[in-house]
Amino acid sequence: MRMNISVVLGCAALATTLACANREDPSLGVATQAAKGGLDDGADSGGVGVAVANYMIARWPNLQLEDSHCTDCFSLNYALAVPGPSPKYWEYTNGVPLYGIQKMFERTNNPAYFNYVKQWVDYYVAADGTINYGTPPTQTTSKNNPTIQDTMQPSNLLFQVYQQTGDARYLNAMTNARNVFNNIFQNSAGTFWHKPNYARQQWLDAIFMSEPFITRYGALYADQVKPGDSAACFKISTSQIKMADAVTFDADKSLPHHGWNGDEAHDWTLNLPNPAGGSLGCGLCTANKTPPLTGTRVGPIIWSRSIGWYLAGTVDVLEYLPQKHPDRAKLEGIVAAIADGLKNYQDAATGLWFQITDAMDGPVPAEGGYPGEGIGALPNFTETSASALFVYALAKAIRLGILNGQYNVVAKKGWNGVKSKVIIAGDQVTIKDTIVGMSLGGTWNAYVNVSPSSDVTNGINPAGGPECTGTGYGGSTFKSAPLTCRYIYLRDNVPQGFGAVMLAASEMEF
Repeated sequence: MRMNISVVLGCAALATTLACANREDPSLGVATQAAKGGLDDGADSGGVGVAVANYMIARWPNLQLEDSHCTDCFSLNYALAVPGPSPKYWEYTNGVPLYGIQKMFERTNNPAYFNYVKQWVDYYVAADGTINYGTPPTQTTSKNNPTIQDTMQPSNLLFQVYQQTGDARYLNAMTNARNVFNNIFQNSAGTFWHKPNYARQQWLDAIFMSEPFITRYGALYADQVKPGDSAACFKISTSQIKMADAVTFDADKSLPHHGWNGDEAHDWTLNLPNPAGGSLGCGLCTANKTPPLTGTRVGPIIWSRSIGWYLAGTVDVLEYLPQKHPDRAKLEGIVAAIADGLKNYQDAATGLWFQITDAMDGPVPAEGGYPGEGIGALPNFTETSASALFVYALAKAIRLGILNGQYNVVAKKGWNGVKSKVIIAGDQVTIKDTIVGMSLGGTWNAYVNVSPSSDVTNGINPAGGPECTGTGYGGSTFKSAPLTCRYIYLRDNVPQGFGAVMLAASEMEF
C-alpha cells in the first residue's frame, strides 16, 4: 500500500528508520507475489519485466566487476557487433537498469533482485559511505566526475538498500551524494551544467539523473541529517525542472527541445577555464557530435529520449515532493502539457514514438546537416527506450493522480508497442531498436544518422575512421560528418533499453 509522504515525515529519528521503512518509502510493501529464493521464470505476473531482469542477472552476474578487460561487457559499446569494453562504473548506464531491477523487487519481493543491486552498490560504497565513482582498485583517481549529472543517477539505488538493511553507510553515502550538489557548475540562470565539458548547457536528460535523488533525500532524510535541508533539496529539484520548461518548451507542439545554452553568446564549443582552477580541457570536446550553431540558444531538435528522461524524472520528483509544496502545481502542469503533446505524436500504427518526436514518419527536411552543406537527410525511426520511458511516466502519473484516466489508452497502446520490441525466447531476451548514448546536436542527422545492418556487418565504429575525424569535423567549424560516418547507433540490448523496459513493466504489469 502506498502512503502519503506526510507519513514519512512522521518518522522523526534515524533510530526509527527501520521501524518506519515499510511506511516511509513507497518502494516497500508493493509486493504482488510471494518472495522467492531464485529467479522467476517470467511466466508469472510481470512477464516482460521479470524476464528482462532475469536475463540481465543471468548474463551479467557480476556487473560490478566489469572493467577495461571485460569480454562481454554490459556497455554502450553495443554499438559494435561484438561489444567491447566500455565500463561506466558508478554512472547511469548501470544505474538505470539497476533501478529497473529494484522496481521488479518492489513488485515481486524476489530477494534475487535486491541482492543483485546490493552486490553492485557494495562494490562502490565504502564502509564509511564514501562513493567510489569509478576507480578500479589499481588506480588512484576516479574515472567519473561526481558533479556530472549522469554520474549522480545511481545514488537513487541507495534508498532501497538502506531501508532493507538499516546499514548507516548507505545513509552516509546518500548524504555524501547530496553534498555534491553544492559543487556543480551553474550557468547565470542557476541551472546545472550537464557536464563540465558542455559548458553552461542544461539538457533535459539531467532531470532524471539528479532531481529524483535530491527530492527523495529531501523527503526522507535531509532534515534528520541537517535541520532545514529538506526545503533546500526541494528548491534544487523544482528550480531545475521549471527552468528547463521555461526555456525549452515549444507551446505549438506541447513538447520541449533537447536542451539550451546559458552562455551569453550561446557558443556550444566553448573551452572555458575551470571555475575551480585550471582548464576544463574541452578542446574539440564537441568533435563528432555536431553541436548547434553559435548564437542558437535552444537545441533545434525535439528528441524523444530526452523528453522521456525529463517527463519520468519530473513524475519521480512529484512522487516525493510534498503535496503542499508551492511548486507542485507548476510541475504537475509541466507533466500534463508534455502528456498532451505525446498523445498527439504517438504513432497510430505501432503505439511507439519516433526518435525525433514531432517529425514522426513525415517528410525529411531538405538538408540533414548544417545549412548549405548539401548533406541529405536520413529517415526518422521509432525508438524503444524513449517509448518505454513515456509509458512508465504516463502510467505512474495516472496512478499518482497527476494525470487523468484519458492517458490510459495512450500508455496501453505504447506498452503494446514496447512489448513488440521485446523478444523472449526461452531464457534469452532481445530488446530491439534502442539508440546508444548521444549528445545534444545541432542538425537533423545528428539524431538519425544510423545504419544498423551496415554497422552490425562491419563490426566497427565508422565514426572512428580517418574521414570522420580531424580538422574541419566538429569544433567551431560546424561541419557535419559525411553520411558514411555513423555517429548514432540503433541497437539490440542497449543498457538504456533494459532500464526503460523494466520501468514501464513495473507500472503496466502489476
